[in-house]
Amino acid sequence: MKVELYIPLDPVPWSAPRISKTHCYDTREKDKRAARYYIATQYDGEPYDKYVAIVFLFAFLPPKSATKKQREAMLKQDIIPTKCDCTNLQKLYEDCLKGIVITDDRNVRVVSSYKCYDERGGVSIIVQDAKEYFEEHLQGIKDAVEEGKKQESDIG
Repeated sequence: MKVELYIPLDPVPWSAPRISKTHCYDTREKDKRAARYYIATQYDGEPYDKYVAIVFLFAFLPPKSATKKQREAMLKQDIIPTKCDCTNLQKLYEDCLKGIVITDDRNVRVVSSYKCYDERGGVSIIVQDAKEYFEEHLQGIKDAVEEGKKQESDIG
């Protein structure tokens, strides 16, 4: 099982609910509702209840105040976003996946995230069975080792 999702909204970090004298409210509720909408329109299966690996790509638009030179450096990944940290971004989108793609965020075994600047801002998410994820990466490592051995034999 491998699910690829895209949320065409600017990435936003998780924040704690605000508490006043009379009530408690979540400042990110609108963002969560919008993200859940995009997730639900792309995934119509049952929530996955086994251990999963999740890979996040948080793409930010370059600021309008950036110079042309800065913008080029941002798009070449020479400058990375420092606006918010990956763990707070992950937490919000893990919460949005809960009940739609995964049964609970306790089932997340591996999390990987990457933030960058891009012409098209948004959040790309890949949810995959944890065993498949490890097998895929182990095979990639084995292939890289074989490729290295092949190059050594070609040189020597």
